[in-house]
Amino acid sequence: MKRHETGITETVKTFFSTYRVQDIINHISAVKSAAVIEWLTEIDMTPESALIIGSYFTGAAIAGSLDCDVTVADINPQTRFILDDSVKFHGGVMDLRGHWDLLVDTTGLGGVTEDELRGITAEAFIVEDPTSDGSDETIRRFNRTYDRLGMVESDISGALHTYGIGAKTSGTMTLTVEVLRRSMADALEFEGVLYATATLEFFERILFKEGDPEKFLRHLESPSLMVSSLEDLDCDGIIEGNLGMIKSRILNNR
Repeated sequence: MKRHETGITETVKTFFSTYRVQDIINHISAVKSAAVIEWLTEIDMTPESALIIGSYFTGAAIAGSLDCDVTVADINPQTRFILDDSVKFHGGVMDLRGHWDLLVDTTGLGGVTEDELRGITAEAFIVEDPTSDGSDETIRRFNRTYDRLGMVESDISGALHTYGIGAKTSGTMTLTVEVLRRSMADALEFEGVLYATATLEFFERILFKEGDPEKFLRHLESPSLMVSSLEDLDCDGIIEGNLGMIKSRILNNR
């Protein structure tokens, strides 16, 4: 798509980001998976087997970053298309009990239960903390990250924290929508901007309620930010400014 075009008149221009919604998702997922790889390097661990619970964007990104035998378990089979073909997929964890070099839980709020984790051991265990630097007290009250870390016998464990832009949770889709919202607000601060809009939709309903992965992916291909302005504007620069604020790290469980 063109970076810009004329608006209703020749005086007004519409500027488009080259970033698609999918690109923002990919960036955030890569930040999270990089934190996992950095932590494994810090603890001097090279896993040969890994079990990841949750096949959505975070789980898929971590699975794709590991150079070992990876199994992903998820009760939502419609997310399987996100995974690389080399990854083994199971519809649950009950048949995967045993010992793993690396265990990662990305299921977040209301996710995997103690019963499902029982019987699994690991050399290293990571739980993605669903809270972030903008979480309210209710969201924090539902956070069971450190409870889950105590449910699995492991040599070392830690919580994956993602933060930086004040999002209500650390979920990749939550962060994506927050980047879009902040980018619209940032664009309005520029001189000569009439209005800004973004591709905002309830994307997850398309996947988890309508069960339509193809439609889901089509919507993620949309330009993420569009701005009507009298002056030239760099939409990508605005988005990159917000993406650059997102950080991930793993805090060792004490």
